[in-house]
Amino acid sequence: MKLARDTLFILRAPFEDAALDGTWFCTSCATMEGALLANPHWATHIEVKRMPFPRPRHEMIALIGEENQSMPALVLADSSKPPEGAKQFEGVYYLDEPKPITRYLAATYGGAGPHP
Repeated sequence: MKLARDTLFILRAPFEDAALDGTWFCTSCATMEGALLANPHWATHIEVKRMPFPRPRHEMIALIGEENQSMPALVLADSSKPPEGAKQFEGVYYLDEPKPITRYLAATYGGAGPHP
């Protein structure tokens, strides 16, 4: 599957976890939501996919493998120049931590990045 744009996968909040009693949100995904609020122009450059909690997450599996379904994950459309620290699955590069994701987005699309 070839992506037209960088694609950010984040968990849709709130969600229920069948293994735990309660309603939850993912703190790393909430960080990404905050970064998107601070940089609304990113949404014109990237695809943002808010995914349901239950696995399997087939769309992610098709791109970066079954073992890489955790979110947030930014899957890069152009794998010819992966950023430092990017992970790779079958020729597709991705970032899976909030700070590297937001650093990449700020450097690539402009706007505010994470404070060091």
